[in-house]
Amino acid sequence: MDSIAKTDLEHKLLDLCEKELMPLGYRVVDLDCRVSGKTLLRVFIESLKEGAQVSIDDCVTVSRHLDPILEAGDYFGGSYELEVSSPGLDRRLRLSTDFEKVTGKELKVVLTESIPGVGGQFRGHLLRVLPGRVEMKVSGKEVLVELNKIKKAQTVWEFRI
Repeated sequence: MDSIAKTDLEHKLLDLCEKELMPLGYRVVDLDCRVSGKTLLRVFIESLKEGAQVSIDDCVTVSRHLDPILEAGDYFGGSYELEVSSPGLDRRLRLSTDFEKVTGKELKVVLTESIPGVGGQFRGHLLRVLPGRVEMKVSGKEVLVELNKIKKAQTVWEFRI
């Protein structure tokens, strides 16, 4: 499945989390692994039940399930901190199917490398999702961006009073 850029460790952790959490009724929306001194692993989940919202109890259940598996796998070579939460309004887009759900919306995008004339960070409207890439309108021009060159992408929300 087409996905944004992830490190080898993040791919391993995503595979592990998806395998472990699907039978419990959860989908891994994304994860973030930061290694600086003590490792911090953030796992963002959503319920597979139609219309169900992720509760604090769900996060505790997932955390208690994953923690001994991560500990036994020694993925971090030492201590780590695990945080599990719902993606919330700042939901990250990871898979091509995530991008398809927000076609036509404005996105904030961070790339692994700059695109000439566009840069490495930008806002633009998602025009369409193609195999392995997305087409966006950025500063009046249409730009093709490969999914595996996207480090982070989120929908931009505007609230009017």
